[in-house]
Amino acid sequence: MSKPPERRDLAGLAVLLLTVLTAVPAAVIVLPNTASYVVPQAARDLGLADGQAAGFVRVCGLALPALLLATPLSAALARRLPAWVVLFAGLAVMLGAQAVSAYATSLPLVGAVRVAEGAGAGAVLPAALVLAWERRERRVAAGVWAGALTAALMLATPLALSATPVPDPDGVAWRAVLHPYWWLGATALIGAGLLGLVRLRTHRPGRAPSRHTERIQLLLPVVPAAGFAFLAVVTAYDWSPGAQLILAACGIAGLLGLATVGSRDAITGSPLGYAVVMLAAGLLAMPVTGPLAGLLGGRSVSLGPFAAGAGCAVPAAFLAAALGRVAGRAAVLCGYGLAIVAILLFLTMATKPNQGALLCALCALGAGVGLAVGAALRHTEAGSGLFGLSLCFPAVLSGHLVVGPLQVAKVGTVTKAGGSAAEALFALTAAYRLWLVAAGVLAVLLAAVTAWISRGRTRPSTSMAAAPESDGAALQAG
Repeated sequence: MSKPPERRDLAGLAVLLLTVLTAVPAAVIVLPNTASYVVPQAARDLGLADGQAAGFVRVCGLALPALLLATPLSAALARRLPAWVVLFAGLAVMLGAQAVSAYATSLPLVGAVRVAEGAGAGAVLPAALVLAWERRERRVAAGVWAGALTAALMLATPLALSATPVPDPDGVAWRAVLHPYWWLGATALIGAGLLGLVRLRTHRPGRAPSRHTERIQLLLPVVPAAGFAFLAVVTAYDWSPGAQLILAACGIAGLLGLATVGSRDAITGSPLGYAVVMLAAGLLAMPVTGPLAGLLGGRSVSLGPFAAGAGCAVPAAFLAAALGRVAGRAAVLCGYGLAIVAILLFLTMATKPNQGALLCALCALGAGVGLAVGAALRHTEAGSGLFGLSLCFPAVLSGHLVVGPLQVAKVGTVTKAGGSAAEALFALTAAYRLWLVAAGVLAVLLAAVTAWISRGRTRPSTSMAAAPESDGAALQAG
C-alpha cells in the first residue's frame, strides 16, 4: 500500500514567512550610516573634541564592512549547522548590540556596537535563505525572501533617515541611529525560536549537511569581501575622490569576473546567472535610492514613493518564482530593462522632481530588480544562492564608493569657490546624475553578461525548479 502524502505544515510555513519578512529587513536596515545628521548631539554627549567628530562618523560606518566578512562565513556555517540556529544566533547578536547601544559612551564602544550589528546581519541573511530553501514549498518561501531582500535594499536608507532623531535638549536621542526599527529583529527572533522549537519537538533536523566541497567554495568570496571591508575603512581617512573611484572601478570589475566564473561552476553556478543578477541588485538598489533620499530631504524625506517602489519588488519577485526556465530567462532580462528605464527616468528629473515621475521611476526600479532576483533565484540551488548573496553587498559598497566620492568632489569645488547652499545642492544633484549614467552603463553590461551566461544552460534536477511542492521530504543537499 502506498504511503499517504504528508500534510502541508501551513502553520510552520506562516511562521517561516513572517520570520523571513522581518529578519531580512531587520538585517539590511542596520547598514545605512546616518551618523552625520547627529554629530553635534553625539559629540556633546560623548565629550568628543572637534577633531573626533569625523571619527564618530567613521565608526558608525563599520556595520557594512562587518557584514561583508560575516556573510560568506555564515553561509558556509548555515550549510553545516541547522539554519535556524545560525539565524537565531545572528538575530541575538544584532539585538544584543542594539540593546547595549545605550551604554556606548566612547568611540570604541560605538564602533563595537556597529561591528556586532553588521556581523549579526551577515549571519541572518544567508541563514534565512537556507531556511526558505529547506521548505517543501521552497518556491513560495524563496520568492518571499527575494522580494523581502529587494524591498529592504530599496527602502533601507529612506527608513534609516526617517528614524534619525532631531536635536533634543538632553542630547541623548541621537542613539536612535544605533538601533533603528529594533522591533523587526525582535519579531524575527521570536519566529526563529518557534522554528527551532518545531524542529526539536518533531525531530526534523532539516537537510543533511552539505558536502565539504560546497562549503569550501562558499568561502571563496571571503578574500574579496575582506578586501572590500578594508577599503571601506581606509578610504574614510581623507582619500582623494579620484583614488576612491579607481578602487571602486577595480572592485566592480573584480566582482563581475568572480560572478561570471562562479556562474559557470558546477556548484556555485546557476542556469540564469544568479550571481551576476545579485551583483546588479547590489549596485542598482541601495546605491541609487540612498543618495536620492538624501537629496529629497534627508531625515524629512517622504517615504511614500520609496515604499511604493519597495512594494512593487515583493510581488514581482514572488510571481517570478513561479516561472519556468525559458520564461524565467525572459523575466530576468525584462527586469534589467525596467531598471534601465528607471535610471533614464531619474536622469530626466529636476532637483525637485514631480511626485508622479518619482513614483513611476521607483516602482520600475523595484519591480525590475525584484523580477530579476526572483526569477534567477527560482532556478538555483542552495550553494549558488548563497554564493550570489555573498557578492551582493560588496556591490552595494562599490556603488557607494562611486557616488560618494563624486558628490564630495563636486561639493568641494563649490565650497572652495564660496558657493551658496543652493549651488551645493545643485552640485550634489549633478554628481548623482553622473552616478546614474555609470549605473545605466553597468546595468546594460550586466544584462549582456547575464544573457550570455544563461544561453542554453541546464542544471541537474536538484534545483529549486525541479523540486516538487506537493509532498515528500526535501531532497538531501549535495
